[in-house]
Amino acid sequence: MNELNRRLALALGVTAVAAPFAAWPTAAAAQKYAATDGEELFPGVRLVTLGTRDSHIPAYKTVFMEDVIFQPKATIPLGDVMMDDMVCTVTEGELAITAGDMDFVAKDGDVWSCAKGSTRESATNNGTVPAVMRVINLRAA
Repeated sequence: MNELNRRLALALGVTAVAAPFAAWPTAAAAQKYAATDGEELFPGVRLVTLGTRDSHIPAYKTVFMEDVIFQPKATIPLGDVMMDDMVCTVTEGELAITAGDMDFVAKDGDVWSCAKGSTRESATNNGTVPAVMRVINLRAA
């Protein structure tokens, strides 16, 4: 009976130590898109609108979130100035970004912002796998 108690105590101890690791949070995987999802902006670049909601930030009327999917070697050329303030991040792959006076390679998890009316941006996927840029637009009131 004492052996059983020692074995039971050992099993319970190991279980107690291991339990927190079994429930350890893992990073969420980026949503995969088909090459035809969303609206084509440029060859190999598509826009998928994820959601829109009224803003609780007084300076903004609406917030909306979009994913811009870049196939390998696809690009958005340097264009007009931004129509909204926005915050961007890469959720998959990496992109060569020119935004205003910044030139950088944005990798998974990098974040940057662009100001309405003053920032021009271009983005290129120089990689061999699709890249996803998530954009949170802040539309002024």
